[in-house]
Amino acid sequence: MKTTISREQILKSSILFFSFTAFILSALLFTSCSESEVSESLIDDTALITKIETASKVTVEESSLPAATKTSFNGELSDTFIKTVEFATGLGYKVSVGTDNESRAESSADVFFSAEGRQLADKSERAKKRRQKCFQFVFPIDFIMPDDSSITLNSKEDWTLIREWYKANADVKERPELVFPVNVTLEDGTEQTLIDREELKAVKDSCKKGKDKRKCYKLVLPVTFTMPDASVITVNEKSDFKLLRRWHKANPRVKRKGVLNFPVDITYKDGTTATINNADEMKEAKQSCRD
Repeated sequence: MKTTISREQILKSSILFFSFTAFILSALLFTSCSESEVSESLIDDTALITKIETASKVTVEESSLPAATKTSFNGELSDTFIKTVEFATGLGYKVSVGTDNESRAESSADVFFSAEGRQLADKSERAKKRRQKCFQFVFPIDFIMPDDSSITLNSKEDWTLIREWYKANADVKERPELVFPVNVTLEDGTEQTLIDREELKAVKDSCKKGKDKRKCYKLVLPVTFTMPDASVITVNEKSDFKLLRRWHKANPRVKRKGVLNFPVDITYKDGTTATINNADEMKEAKQSCRD
């Protein structure tokens, strides 16, 4: 049986083939150009940051920053507050920021913006180290403010609440106090409870030294704490540590912490256990984890 193909069918097939080919080539060209534009944008940002760094700058008020910078300060930089702003004419801004977010490797850093207010992509190793996180806080977390009020952060976006408090209390220089204990999640997904600033410092030191960030040991529950008003709080399970935080929120003027009652048992990472009879033995246990 002989099949006849008309000239019209051949013409339609040819048109479809060339249209499809053109579409593929356009897509490839667009992708190539987009990747090139992104790469060039990063290169331009790096060059612009260098120019801002080396240029003569004048210190200006925070209010001088373009409105577009709010996008960054309500997003990636929500956990920061502005310390100083410097402007390089025709180039952009160098903004020194601090943070109360103690999961950050450093408490201060510099960020850069174009003259229009776009945050520049700082790819330098210095910037990465300062802004990197050692761990993630498990929300909620609480802060006692200098006027003894408290602010509860239920998500990372709530860091802006602290910044807004200081805008409303511009004459206050004292920073807020993180209420312990806090739960944190490490890079490997491990969650642990830090009962005081000493334990938080130990975890951050491990980050800086590239060591295992997990606590060397954990308390065997239940344990009890005697609070500054002589009341006793029993921690039967991990979630009960929030009772200590609630006590401090209710008594913001009291700076002394609850005292762990001895003896207590601890379990080391290797599964062995030990009984700790007093504060000196606990200090030795903590020190052995750092050695």
